Amino acid sequence: MARVSQPTVLLVEDNEVNQLVAVAMLEKHGYDVDVVGDGRAALDAVADRPYDAVLMDCQMPVMDGYTATAELRRRENGGDRLPIIALTAHAFDGERERCLAAGMDDFVAKPVRADVLTAALERHIEPPPLDTARLLEAVGSDELVAQIVELFLAQAATHLDTIVRAIATGDADTITRTAHTLKGSAATVGATAVTRAAAALERGDLTAARRLATAVQRIRAAR
Repeated sequence: MARVSQPTVLLVEDNEVNQLVAVAMLEKHGYDVDVVGDGRAALDAVADRPYDAVLMDCQMPVMDGYTATAELRRRENGGDRLPIIALTAHAFDGERERCLAAGMDDFVAKPVRADVLTAALERHIEPPPLDTARLLEAVGSDELVAQIVELFLAQAATHLDTIVRAIATGDADTITRTAHTLKGSAATVGATAVTRAAAALERGDLTAARRLATAVQRIRAAR
């Protein structure tokens, strides 16, 4: 299943083992990843390509993560802010504050766990339209995953039609029930944006219906 509009992440890390592990984690969860080995190379990479976020190691040769982050913030000059998430093996008191003071937006301690890393990214950028990693682990077949996603999309279309009609008629019970069902299916297939929008709709936020439809459309476009 092809994907489009994958979030692009720059990994700035000098340790090759850490690079391989982090890239595997990120690609498995639907991110497009570039890798550089020091802060100076990170500055060049950001100048050459737009990224949705940077994962910045703190201790590196040539230029460390603190210096690189400060320079990136200087170059932004108050413009659009690129999310920068610190990766550091130093978990002692004060390290988080040092990272934030340098201009970083978040902090992930090493050794990096996939759930912690992806949660940090999702606090700052929109998640991939579909993350089927856990589903693939459960069913063990790319072909079956594709079939499940196709079924999910067909059901989602029906649920969206039901929600639209229920909103038009003011049928709150149907909205809540249908949103709850869609939320559960979306969580199963790894459709994070759909899950969040359906949860908001279930809580009574009718403005989430538009976000829900857009999130489903992103998955359909990524097939």
